[in-house]
Amino acid sequence: MPITKVSGGDVHYECHGQGAPVVMVLPSSSGPVGPGPFADTLAERFMVIRYDPLGSGRSSPAPSPRAVSMAARAREVIGVLDALAIKRAYLCCHSTGCGIGLAAAAGNPERIGGLVLISPWTHADGHLTVIQNLRIAAVHALGPREYERFNANLLFPPAYRRRHEAGFDRLAETAKQQDAERFADRLIAILAFDARPILPTIACPTLVVTDVDDQLMPVWFGRDMARDIPGAALIELADGGHMLPETHGRELAARVADFLGRIEPA
Repeated sequence: MPITKVSGGDVHYECHGQGAPVVMVLPSSSGPVGPGPFADTLAERFMVIRYDPLGSGRSSPAPSPRAVSMAARAREVIGVLDALAIKRAYLCCHSTGCGIGLAAAAGNPERIGGLVLISPWTHADGHLTVIQNLRIAAVHALGPREYERFNANLLFPPAYRRRHEAGFDRLAETAKQQDAERFADRLIAILAFDARPILPTIACPTLVVTDVDDQLMPVWFGRDMARDIPGAALIELADGGHMLPETHGRELAARVADFLGRIEPA
């Protein structure tokens, strides 16, 4: 996995496929299948770039809580583009990644040719504030196995968990204790980010994907985001929970690829 230096440390990344560049901006959470099939399907038509944000995977630790802000994370994305000498790319973002993608598009509009925002949020309303603070409390109070099951029940719908019960059991049995303070820093950064002033300024083609049974970042966020970004398209799914790149992997990737394929080359 190649490495590039960004402000704050080293970021590891990898590239697959050929064509216009698509940077995957994904959270660290995943289930037993993960986003691999989603990314692999996109790589059939695009050059897909995946990277480990600072503080995760094989990248350097985040140097401070300030380094996990959406603006700081957006600088990591631009750093990866610089390392690959890519002048302009599409961003395919999920969950926390949506805030990072919006910050990147607002701060570097010349570098972002299109945005895909999956399971997004617009701001810390009452629902999201309660849910994120419950997650912070749970990671402090629960052991790693119990927290893994709690989080899976929040992020994935029952039917998906039932189909992949053995896989979720394995994840729970092998779960490691999280760094509670670093975990809290990440969730507090989400609550601190308010996308609403940014949305009307987004000039690149944008696709918003949301789901009516998302318990973490409910459907109203996606609807409002699609309304407020000029010319944005909206896909609203009926099942799949929060982790749509996993629960709707290849099917969703095909729809994303069709959207990106209609944009002028990045």
